Amino acid sequence: MLSSSYAEWHTRATPYPNSSSFQPTRADLAVLVLRNSPVEPEGFTLAFFDSSEGQVAVDALGTILSVPREDFSGITELATRVSTELPPTERFRNTWVIDHPTTSQPIDRLLVSVDGKLVETSVQGFNKNKRALQIPIGDVTELPDILQETVGLVLEARDGYSRDKVDKTVVDKVKEIIGDEVVL
Repeated sequence: MLSSSYAEWHTRATPYPNSSSFQPTRADLAVLVLRNSPVEPEGFTLAFFDSSEGQVAVDALGTILSVPREDFSGITELATRVSTELPPTERFRNTWVIDHPTTSQPIDRLLVSVDGKLVETSVQGFNKNKRALQIPIGDVTELPDILQETVGLVLEARDGYSRDKVDKTVVDKVKEIIGDEVVL
């Protein structure tokens, strides 16, 4: 993965005070990352909320965290640039497919709030050390640097992930705010 000044953001984040009172809202949602795979067909990785009470993340375990402003701003800016600057893939869910010898690779779905709408860019088969695309997007043959960096950063929210340790109540609260807006 490319080096990033925002790397290790997840370890710098701190437990959110009064996590029992946290109420995610669609208006505060900045970035949402979902995962589709054979094991997790409706998986959840991360949500970033910019609320009046600060910058908040909900990670893959459903842990509610306060994120340092610099990390939050930097990662959400990168995600917004991915959604607004990269060419469309013309594929379902705007998916960039990494070249792998096997099929059924996980798809990480980056959804960014841009002008009130969720704009999706997905990466199938993300790997920190592998960037060649299965099929080029125009003349682009490798995953663009900004997409490589952004997906690498948001996947930090899966550090220590285990399905049996997830706070399903928190994750379900986050999923509820998007309702039918995003097909899981």
